[in-house]
Amino acid sequence: MKKIKIGNIEITGTDCRSIFGLRSAKFEVSIEGDNIKFSVTGYGHGVGLSQCGADSLAKQGYKAEEIVKYYFKNVEISE
Repeated sequence: MKKIKIGNIEITGTDCRSIFGLRSAKFEVSIEGDNIKFSVTGYGHGVGLSQCGADSLAKQGYKAEEIVKYYFKNVEISE
């Protein structure tokens, strides 16, 4: 999903994935009564780093080291 509108706010599929903890940015949304249902397809590569998510963070100005530390906790980066 490229973009989704929730109320008056429009966010990217990648941001929606992060906010709701979805395992992929490839999803469909439906409303069932008072509930919102996310139907997620895919799982990424299973290594813990989302390429789409990392790209989104980079576009927001995060540096490579910050992105790695965002996805992998308690890591040390050295030369």
